[in-house]
Amino acid sequence: MSKVYTPIALFLLSIFAYANIEAFVTESAPEIDKKIRFKNSHITVSVYMNKKNPETEPDLREVESPTTPTHHSNSEEIYEKNKDRLCIDPEETKEAVKLMNEAADHLVHHATSEDDYELCRTSEKSNVCLYKKKHKGDTDVERIYYVAKDQNKYDEMINEIWDPDHENFLNKGSVKIVRVYNPNLVLIQQRYKKKIGSRQKYFYALVAKVEISKDKTVIVMASPNINDHNPSSEEYKNKIIENANLLKIDIDSEDDIRKGKLKKLFVNIAGYLIEKKKTHVDVIYVESIEGHASIYQEPIVGKCFDYHFLRT
Repeated sequence: MSKVYTPIALFLLSIFAYANIEAFVTESAPEIDKKIRFKNSHITVSVYMNKKNPETEPDLREVESPTTPTHHSNSEEIYEKNKDRLCIDPEETKEAVKLMNEAADHLVHHATSEDDYELCRTSEKSNVCLYKKKHKGDTDVERIYYVAKDQNKYDEMINEIWDPDHENFLNKGSVKIVRVYNPNLVLIQQRYKKKIGSRQKYFYALVAKVEISKDKTVIVMASPNINDHNPSSEEYKNKIIENANLLKIDIDSEDDIRKGKLKKLFVNIAGYLIEKKKTHVDVIYVESIEGHASIYQEPIVGKCFDYHFLRT
């Protein structure tokens, strides 16, 4: 990536933008809701596999996807473009892999569990189902469900989410890869667009792509214990993945962060569960970011009529 920042939507944390989204989503959110049957799930997967000897510790700087890729992937290409940012600390790489294995498990659970979620009232024209819940009573978790009608879009969707140069329509901002661990695991910095009268917001997060099966992929994001030299005295802790707080990563951040000009956010967990069906693709997006929400209510229409909107 030759540019310091690429103006795109949130890398790996954005619903894909097509010229006409209605071309591949269902016609009505309520109709989608009737078809949803979430089940409790606990899936432990691996971000890597050592082809030479799977029973020994792999070279963590040369790890590959957990299964032989069953679709055309852009992971290697993006990895090669950012190889100058390769992590040279094998212990950090090992712990990052371990953490994102756990994060993938959490993502699947929050994507498929029925526990505590409430369906948010929204326009039938929105073509999505919006859900919200409180994790352990005080941590906001959002879930967005929609259907891509064309099952042939499966590979394309995954690649577009993973590609930092692809522009999406949700959570527009700027992203850069600051560190790579392997083709399916990177560390990113995300900056949201600055709003008038407020400081620009940003966060750092590990992002992993895990192919659970030939028809099911997880793309997950979580913030570890990042020291980016922001002078804020605020304590930042992952409230969903407690082990994320044990992984300490030091970042050589920019001057505006070191001088406290930006407001730091924190990703408890966020990402996608993408599953290819016979006639369509199911997409479930989960988000819990301290200081940011994709589902919101407008001051008048939203709160008076209990309507929710998707931030674009």
